[in-house]
Amino acid sequence: MRFAASLIAVLALVACAAPKEQAAGAAVDCALPADLAPAPTEVGPADKVVADFSPDSYLLAMAWQPEACRSKAADTSDPSACDGGRTWTLHGLWPNSDDGKHPRYCRPSQPLTARTVARNFCMIPSARLQQHEYAAHGVCAWDSPDAYFDQSRKLWDGLVKPYPASATISAGVLRDVFKAANPGLPRAAIAIVTAPEGQLREVRICHDLAFKPTACAPKALGARDDVILIVTPPNRG
Repeated sequence: MRFAASLIAVLALVACAAPKEQAAGAAVDCALPADLAPAPTEVGPADKVVADFSPDSYLLAMAWQPEACRSKAADTSDPSACDGGRTWTLHGLWPNSDDGKHPRYCRPSQPLTARTVARNFCMIPSARLQQHEYAAHGVCAWDSPDAYFDQSRKLWDGLVKPYPASATISAGVLRDVFKAANPGLPRAAIAIVTAPEGQLREVRICHDLAFKPTACAPKALGARDDVILIVTPPNRG
């Protein structure tokens, strides 16, 4: 009976959360600032360059934007990134290597066009972060910014992104929520990252080389199921 009650609670959370995410987020997240412009091209620091490794997998990293804004981890060069009640935003799509030396800054990057920045602003509400993600990660597996962001958006749009409606939630329940909202998503593919004080920071989905969700390496799963996450509320002002 306890398991059944927990499952009902999870499904109720999914049913309530997913529509709110879509209804509340779409109009605000996709409203482009009047002064939106591409960011300067980023040159990778020499000590961060890892150019001689091919990807073994990919990681889709989604930021809980209220926490990113609270902790100042969000790129605030675009003020709207922390306005309007945003919940999930895309941090990036990262090529990974099994030996831990993840490809980064594999070659010089090109500047993003205004069209590319505008097209992806709903998903990544920061021109500077878009430029960084392409420079640091996209160049290692894609031939152009549009190819990188098109693949990112395909995975992003294909994932139902429910959000917790309470001030705390266990990592296990959050995994159950994501799996219930995405029936084909393996539970072991859902990694949860916390801030140092225990706040929910990110949910990351592990993918194979064909961009199919797959089990994460055990060390990459992040928070254990029994960890209680503190959920920073969205800024509704």
